[in-house]
Amino acid sequence: MHHTYTRSSVFIFRFASLLLFANWLIAPAAVGLLGRSLLTYNHPMTMVGSGLGIFCMILVVAQWIAGSATACPLCRTAVLAPKDCSKHRRAKTFLGSHRLRVAMEIIFRNRFRCPYCNEMTTMEHRVTIHRPQNHRSQFE
Repeated sequence: MHHTYTRSSVFIFRFASLLLFANWLIAPAAVGLLGRSLLTYNHPMTMVGSGLGIFCMILVVAQWIAGSATACPLCRTAVLAPKDCSKHRRAKTFLGSHRLRVAMEIIFRNRFRCPYCNEMTTMEHRVTIHRPQNHRSQFE
């Protein structure tokens, strides 16, 4: 099982996952609200639906930026960015999306399985052992 490199990378993984998950929740709500408001000729509801649609577009851009910094520690591929790379043959999806499955695993299970190399990664940073600055041998 692999670990992320730093605490900031753990934060970026979680932030990009929350943005992607929020986008998958807000986009259908915006479309449904716009459709209902257009059928019922409700102008205030149309404004709210349009605002949610614009907010969804802002979330998409923010998720693209944050998702490009989420690299798998083994294969170094951005797992939360939209990529056209070939996936592992056993990579699973959630609602037809590999990225959504990774985001759900990060949010709810605190780990994820990379869809490109199929290796498990936990959302804990590596603990490094600090060695003394003096690297001289004892026998000098």
